[in-house]
Amino acid sequence: MSVVRTERNGKIAEVVLNRPDKLNAFNDELFTTYEEALAELGADDSVSVIIVRGEGRAFSVGWDVSKPPSGNGYAHRTAHEDWLRLRGHIRAFSAVFDVPKPVVAAVHGYCMGGATLIPACADLAVVGDDTKIAWPVLPIGGGMLGPMAMYAIGPKKAKELSYTAGSHMMGPEAARRGWANYSVPETAVLDKAREVATEIAKTPLDMLEIKKRAANDVLVRQGFRETLDNCAGWDALIHTSAGNRWMSGQLSEMGISAARAWYAEGGSLTR
Repeated sequence: MSVVRTERNGKIAEVVLNRPDKLNAFNDELFTTYEEALAELGADDSVSVIIVRGEGRAFSVGWDVSKPPSGNGYAHRTAHEDWLRLRGHIRAFSAVFDVPKPVVAAVHGYCMGGATLIPACADLAVVGDDTKIAWPVLPIGGGMLGPMAMYAIGPKKAKELSYTAGSHMMGPEAARRGWANYSVPETAVLDKAREVATEIAKTPLDMLEIKKRAANDVLVRQGFRETLDNCAGWDALIHTSAGNRWMSGQLSEMGISAARAWYAEGGSLTR
């Protein structure tokens, strides 16, 4: 079974993240297959609009951390090695920005960690009222999500989410702050995304592509693309910090569930 499924309905195509047993967490295979699916649809003149969604109970919980790193976490990588790895991840998460056609993110259940970059970089987003848009539950990494969130929700809220591990927004707040276009009941997310995509698809494809380039040009001149590129460097830098090595060591020793409880109870304050 492919980790990414593509569905077509006339001028609308859907890219479906298809690891429901892992809540669509990204691993190397998913990164590669997802990019390939978007590139194929981007080059297909029979497709005018793309919807990105997740199969099962969640849009995506971000990076697959079901197997925590051994030893002191990222200590086995140099900053340069980590930077190269992260550039690939950012390229995949932000591919919806670069594909020439409008992309609608249909976000339900959970959208966590790196997966939040997909709706942030998509042209439009529909979220569920009960959807949880969340930052990592432990302060590991952190040079990526906060900077990109500033473009949609402003620096104050973006910094709050970045500085506070386990922080989150629910769907209505995300729509109110401009991170999403609509917040609807969970069961209506895909229907609403398809409705929006159908209206967009009525515009001729060449006009849509010009409109997207024009809109994205504004964001690029505001530093959007440069911020994306710089995120890999900031994240690689934080991964090699003493604090991050200590936190990832705790994760490796305890496992995700125990480390999460330990952190929530203030265990890190004793350092």
